[in-house]
Amino acid sequence: MKIFLIRHGEAAQSWDQSADPGLSELGKEQALECFDTLDAKENLNQFNLVSSPLKRAQETSLHFKKNLNKHLSLNEAFKEIPSPGISLLERKDWLQEVFKKNINELEKPQQIWQSKILSTLKGLTDPTIVFSHFMVINIVVSTLKNDPRVVSFYPDNCSITELEFNKGKLNLISTGNELQTQIN
Repeated sequence: MKIFLIRHGEAAQSWDQSADPGLSELGKEQALECFDTLDAKENLNQFNLVSSPLKRAQETSLHFKKNLNKHLSLNEAFKEIPSPGISLLERKDWLQEVFKKNINELEKPQQIWQSKILSTLKGLTDPTIVFSHFMVINIVVSTLKNDPRVVSFYPDNCSITELEFNKGKLNLISTGNELQTQIN
């Protein structure tokens, strides 16, 4: 069974400006291009749509919902990495430190987050497209590649990472396009 992880389009604001920004105009264009790209490769009617509850992920799914006439389920498991007690102004610096860590150095809230993402993916019963975030996709890819780093690649906005769930095992088929600029 196929699972696609799609990183949201470009956000309208950065980490230190908004906790939950929507998409920029470029991000909206990227979301349409993402739909067109995946629609040309796959029969998308067979896929369920699941999203992080954050605006930028939900807005990235809009063309999929509309063109496929599908319901979008929101799932907290695919929300961005938790940063309890970290203010919006401190979040960018905190995230940059997390980028340098290995998975085994994560604190309890982030360990729970990782576990919840993986168990939710393994609990899917139908082909699914998941609209999510940089860190979510990274933690999945790093885990499946047995890479100790939290950040093992830099998925571009609207990159499409393909997974397969087969015989109880989650496998990485391909990573999406890599980011050429700074993360937002």
